[in-house]
Amino acid sequence: MIILTVRQHQILELIVRLYANLEVPIGSKTLLKESLLDISPATVRNEMVVLEKNGFLIKAHTSSGRIPSYEGYRYYVDRLITNIESNSWAKAYESDLKAVSEIFLNRQEDNFKMAKIAADLIVSLTGLPCLVFGQNNEEHRVADFKLVPLSNHQIMAILLSDQGHVENKLIQTTYPIKDEGLQRMRSILNTELKGITLEDAYQRVKLTIPMIMQKQLSASIDFSPLVEKSIQQVKGTRYFVSGKNNIFDCLDQRYSNNEYKKLFDLIDGSNELFDLFDQCQDGIEVLFGQEFAPEGMRHLSLVTGTFTQDFSKMSLSILGPSTMQYKRMIILMEQIIKEFNK
Repeated sequence: MIILTVRQHQILELIVRLYANLEVPIGSKTLLKESLLDISPATVRNEMVVLEKNGFLIKAHTSSGRIPSYEGYRYYVDRLITNIESNSWAKAYESDLKAVSEIFLNRQEDNFKMAKIAADLIVSLTGLPCLVFGQNNEEHRVADFKLVPLSNHQIMAILLSDQGHVENKLIQTTYPIKDEGLQRMRSILNTELKGITLEDAYQRVKLTIPMIMQKQLSASIDFSPLVEKSIQQVKGTRYFVSGKNNIFDCLDQRYSNNEYKKLFDLIDGSNELFDLFDQCQDGIEVLFGQEFAPEGMRHLSLVTGTFTQDFSKMSLSILGPSTMQYKRMIILMEQIIKEFNK
């Protein structure tokens, strides 16, 4: 892991901020003009060369200026998140923090409705789209697996969880199932699944149980769709996008219609996006285009704030260009999480 000197960190941070404001490659003259650094242009250029060699900056082809690389942005935002408590940013963003606090005064809505209100506020403050993901993470375990014969080729499979959730699915078989075989099948399912989480049960009905059934019964039925359906229902995923059309205002015209279509398909509630939010840990995270966006849209980033309360997980994400004002976005998310946790 490369550790930057204090001066190199200052220069990298300045280049990230100036590039976000000016949207042109940053040279040594611009950097000195727009900062309070008391060093010579030659020293700045030397330090920029070191940062470039270490992968934190990219030299622009049309000028002597540099722009932040993915590694540069990652180093910058990781330090912002790590040091958020030790930085006194409140005064600079006082109006933002006040607006966030006001919408939580005397709140009576549930967490998801409050998250939607907070998302609308973020859009009005920043002009950037905001995504809201809510999920019930209460752990359900298999309590019983029932198989009810409806005809020679139809079975009603019923899964009961220890939290009282019931799910069923009609299953068609290509061969007749006799009562004795059905009872043995149910015995195998309950022996293997009773007391384990639905997620673990899904893995077993996909991998090990078919082999056990084939060995003991010379027949097997795929019960994974029922377990998968149960998982989806008990998780109770909810999703909302505020300010989606603002994407056209906050991104430049470099993207093709096909790339925009892929982006809208992603943020309209795709499994890929839900899987991404499902992996988020409590706190603030920043992802860059190559980590979540369609190919060719690496100039995007996602600032996400996540918290968990009473088995309910909630994530709010600001979507925008990689040149967004990360300090402002991070402190907004930090304040929103604090309000939810009060």
